Amino acid sequence: MEIPMLGDQKSLIYDFMRGNSKKLLIVLDACNFDVFIENIGILEEKLVLSIGKAISSGSCTKEWLLNTFTEPLDAVYVTANPFVTMLFSNKNMFKKIVDVSKKFWDKRLKTVRAEYVNLVAIKYLLEGENVIIHYIQPHAPFIDAPPSLCMESNTLYVRAERRLFIRQDFRNAYYKNMQYILGHVRKITLTALKLGYKVVITADHSELLGRYSAWNMFKRLRRKNILVFIIKWLPYLIGWYKVLGHPCKWYDIELYIVPWVLVKGKTC
Repeated sequence: MEIPMLGDQKSLIYDFMRGNSKKLLIVLDACNFDVFIENIGILEEKLVLSIGKAISSGSCTKEWLLNTFTEPLDAVYVTANPFVTMLFSNKNMFKKIVDVSKKFWDKRLKTVRAEYVNLVAIKYLLEGENVIIHYIQPHAPFIDAPPSLCMESNTLYVRAERRLFIRQDFRNAYYKNMQYILGHVRKITLTALKLGYKVVITADHSELLGRYSAWNMFKRLRRKNILVFIIKWLPYLIGWYKVLGHPCKWYDIELYIVPWVLVKGKTC
């Protein structure tokens, strides 16, 4: 399937949010485009989709938020990612910011389940507000994770980058997390359509999932001490370490390709 490149995501977002019709913008966090497409069938059940690629304005959430939202939007931002509140709580960028993590943080999983994000978002959909929903998934920590991955996300990324078996578990759990979140995206989308909303599904940035990135790490690592630089870079050069996650200020386009999916309606 040839998927068209639609251009700058920021422009697409502001164009979409303009006008008098009710809008729902759904944002996935750390969404690898290829994995998203592999699981697109979950969304296509009962939905008709127009699928494209967009270029995000950041390779991590903080960058994306600051570079994307530069003009106020008449929208309620319902978020499981606390960065939204941290960056915009005093800037009047949105009509309201609702941080779901404050009430529904899961201490065991160390994340926010999508069920609770939907529960909060429905309130504002019923009120007829323009809504932006920012889930934390498919980003780690994972909802259905094996014991090898039960740790804080920052520690998890470092260990998965350096250990093959943890990296394999990470990829498998990421796939399941994608399936989990798309199921809940489909549910909230069907509800929004019944309420007369226009719906777009996108993401803040992508996820590397263990890409062999020796050259990118060469460009990122400091070279003031040549011995320290070689020691840090050598594991990537020989393929022992592989980059996971979504480092800020990444050099290549791979972390900036995100889905832009317009939901046209229901098939039944």
